[in-house]
Parts: sequence; structure tokens; C-alpha cells
Amino acid sequence: MYIVTFYSFKGGVGRSLALVNVAAQLASTGRTVLIVDFDLEAPGLHTFNLPKPKRGQLGLVDYVSEYLHSGKAPEDMTRFVYQCPTQSPLFETEQGSLWVMLAGHLGEGYANRFNQIDWRDLYSRHNGYLLFENLKSQWKEFIKPDYVLIDSRTGHTDVGGICTRQLPDAVV
Repeated sequence: MYIVTFYSFKGGVGRSLALVNVAAQLASTGRTVLIVDFDLEAPGLHTFNLPKPKRGQLGLVDYVSEYLHSGKAPEDMTRFVYQCPTQSPLFETEQGSLWVMLAGHLGEGYANRFNQIDWRDLYSRHNGYLLFENLKSQWKEFIKPDYVLIDSRTGHTDVGGICTRQLPDAVV
């Protein structure tokens, strides 16, 4: 599993589009790819030509919120991702697979759930580092991706630090 964060200091440069195109190309060549929308303040991967998730699909903010409420990492991370069918126009072949972890359930309450997460407190008092190490282990165990492509928030933010320092093997 090789994790790549797509990061830009400035928005509007095509970062998310590049990520989706790279993911589709990798999946079309037989790779298993997980894309993660870590642009939690302005999620956008759901707006691309990806197969739509089931109604009420959970994502990253829901994963972190559940952890903060229960005190332990959710054991079934498959509730927080969905697999795109390979019959999608994104794929040239049906050999690979594409998984998506959205920013979260984007219905009513998303902004509230996101704003209730104190990222500094998550790391200083609630073992946030271990939470995300556990999430990486769950990705590896349940999805078995060749690549994880993370769409990061622009600028210098607490969340951006997770995406550019802790999670990736490379940042582009």
C-alpha cells in the first residue's frame, strides 16, 4: 500500500481532478485504488464523475466523530467507504477496483459534525495519531489497496498536516 497526498497551497489548480484521473488510470491498469476526500471544509470528490454512493454514505468525519463519542476506533471501516463498479465509464478494463472514502455524510448536520472536531485536542488528548495509524491498518486489511490517494485541504491547516506529514509516503 503506497499512500500519496495531493496537496496544493492554493486552491483552484486542479488538484482534485488530477487525483480522480490518476485513480481512474491506476484502476484501469488493474490496481486497487482507494481515494480519500480529506478536504473536509470543502469536500468535492463527490462532484466528479464517480459512481454515486448509497444514500447516507458515511465518511471520514463520521469515522472521527464515532471515535470521539465511543473512545475507540470503529472496527468495521467498510461502513465508511464504498466500491465503484468497474462497469463505470471511468474504467478501460474491469481488472482493477476503485474505492472511495468521502469526507462524510454530506446531508444535514455535516458542518456541525465537522465543526465539533477539535483537531488539536484529538491529537493531544485523544490519541489522534494512533487513530489514523489504525485507519491506515484497516485500509490495508479490508481494502488491500495498491494505492491510497488523498485529496488534501489547501493551505496550512491542522487537517492538512495529517495529510502531508502523518499519512503519506509521498506528497504531490
